[in-house]
Amino acid sequence: MTGPIACAIGFISMPEDERLRRFLAIHSRLRARFPQAERDIHGHPRIHLNCAAGTLTVDTAARAMAEASTWLNSLPGDIHPAEITTREFHWRIREIVSDFVNARSPEEISFHFSSTQALFNLAVSLRGQFVAQRNVIVTDLDHMANITPWEFVGGKWRRSEVRRARIQEPGLLDLDHLLSLVDENTALVALTLASNGIGTLVPLEQLVPAIRARAPSCLICVDAVHHALHGPIDVRKLDCDFLVFSGYKVFGPMLGVLWGRKEVLARMRPYRVETHRDMLPYKYEQGTLNNAALASLGAALQYLLWLDQELHPADCGEPMSRRQRFERVMSDIRSYEEEISRRILERLGQLDQDWFYLYGVQEPSLVSERDPTFALDIQGMEPAEMKKLFWERYGIQVADGNHYAAIFYRHYRRPSVCRASFAHYNSLEEVGTFLEAIDDFIGSGIKNGEARGAP
Repeated sequence: MTGPIACAIGFISMPEDERLRRFLAIHSRLRARFPQAERDIHGHPRIHLNCAAGTLTVDTAARAMAEASTWLNSLPGDIHPAEITTREFHWRIREIVSDFVNARSPEEISFHFSSTQALFNLAVSLRGQFVAQRNVIVTDLDHMANITPWEFVGGKWRRSEVRRARIQEPGLLDLDHLLSLVDENTALVALTLASNGIGTLVPLEQLVPAIRARAPSCLICVDAVHHALHGPIDVRKLDCDFLVFSGYKVFGPMLGVLWGRKEVLARMRPYRVETHRDMLPYKYEQGTLNNAALASLGAALQYLLWLDQELHPADCGEPMSRRQRFERVMSDIRSYEEEISRRILERLGQLDQDWFYLYGVQEPSLVSERDPTFALDIQGMEPAEMKKLFWERYGIQVADGNHYAAIFYRHYRRPSVCRASFAHYNSLEEVGTFLEAIDDFIGSGIKNGEARGAP
């Protein structure tokens, strides 16, 4: 067997140690593509472990912004060469995004100021679905951007019942509880691919069919913002109706991307200036598109194809399609990041649990059930203090706060938690430094236990 199918089978069946070897062999080259990987804008050495709040920008994505601002026409059109170039450029970006998520058509892709705005626009577009006799389901695992619009438009505005699916330990979505909330009156279920707070993955390929069996007419909206940089996305396999992700979480610009099932989008009524085209995909885009941001997004996705070529320089048989290459490289990234998670979970599992707590999946054998995002508590240390010590002692940039995550805001009722989040450009040496820092903080806390409020 040769050609694209054989290549696809080959990369899926490749031993994990071989995939890791290939990734490590070219890691310094891919890392060089990120100008701020070693130092921040002020020249300070740093380890960037805040990918869940926004990844570093790849070099070509940054340059593409300036080039697009210089050369592209402000608006697309059909007569002048400059406006024709802009029209064709917009379509090329829709096409590459379509391949990234495995959409059926570029017409299913629309661009927005942010994913938060895209989801609110979507909720307004679906206002006719929500009436007092129907219900909307959200989960405590999601980012609030995939909760508040449904509660506001569906619940407060249109008087539909809002039902909340709960969480069970260790930070997993309670699938049985969620399914118990679904009935023939369910208008929409909002889900996440992965928690931006703790990295937990949701098994949507198993969950979505179960939802559809109970409510065949309900719509399913997926927030893929946190997971988009960590593994393949396939809207056909997920069998959802809508999916969003953000450019600045995939090494590119501040931009929200909405995919929607074409037949569903066609019958919806988004907010639209009356004179704007009432056709897909344009009717979902308020105002003039940001050419610089679109160029940056395209370049960021092209970087992933470059990385695929670096990892697989000698393709077998016929060339693979762009979609197949996206699936392959994101699977390679997934494999490398599972090694990061495995190393972290193995070490953290050895710590004194009276002094340390990790939210979410903790077993090293279950790394396939989480993204490399780690929210943690150290006894007696406030999250802001921990963030400060990570930076001052080790030059590590992490985040504190509620991270707009319902799991912290609603489930644990924690105003702030310290979170470290990794991407494929992080090295295994940086993983070691991160673990060394935690050992240091716990050791200092035990040494000064009474003063630090230890139990």
